[in-house]
Amino acid sequence: QRPRFFSEPAAKSPAPDPAAFTEWRTVYSLPAIRFVAALSRLKVYQAAITVAGTPIAFALGQAGHVTADALGICTAIGVSGLATLTLFSLAASNLVGFIYVNEQQDLLKLAYVDFWGRRKETMVATEDLLPSWELRTPSPLRIVLPICLRSDPKPRYKLLSRFGEVRDPELFEGLFGD
Repeated sequence: QRPRFFSEPAAKSPAPDPAAFTEWRTVYSLPAIRFVAALSRLKVYQAAITVAGTPIAFALGQAGHVTADALGICTAIGVSGLATLTLFSLAASNLVGFIYVNEQQDLLKLAYVDFWGRRKETMVATEDLLPSWELRTPSPLRIVLPICLRSDPKPRYKLLSRFGEVRDPELFEGLFGD
């Protein structure tokens, strides 16, 4: 039998998404989003070190190499650090790092950080945005601007407009209000 140098013809792939081939322009960026994502991912390493370090401290305490307080100190530092990082991740989840708009300005791409510190992206139609003046509970300090959707009020994205860089102020104000 002869060796095959060419593969079989590939099966037809599904139609490509038209949003994948449009030109995207950055409207908003948060420079500190990488730092926020790194802190959100840090809790996984903190948990691993705590889970590995506590039995080691216990074993060393039983063998008499360290004092009995070492187990308590190791556990207290690990658990309090993990609790702090988890609370930070809860506060930082769905924090928007970048907002892109397509050429027609009818579609937004929100790039945000999830609870685990990973970048997620979602496409939102501009008509689906709920402006800040329509929200029932505006933020009194105006530090966090919530982004809500008309079609699904459950996901709430967070926008730090004071700390982010707005590259197109007119479009940003038209989409999100003041």
